[in-house]
Amino acid sequence: MVLELSQQQIHLLHACLAESIRELREEAIHTDALALREELRKKLNRVKALQRQVEGLMQREQPSL
Repeated sequence: MVLELSQQQIHLLHACLAESIRELREEAIHTDALALREELRKKLNRVKALQRQVEGLMQREQPSL
């Protein structure tokens, strides 16, 4: 499945992912249950990977000087 996103949508997605990363990091830090903390870290890593992909899209969309 391929999504076509506008530049504005890409920037919004990037901002949402950044917020999710902050929230997951906070939750993982303050969670006492070891198993839950590990699951949160796995989710955090997946969201970070998505954010890197979005950053790649952002760089490709910028005009070359």
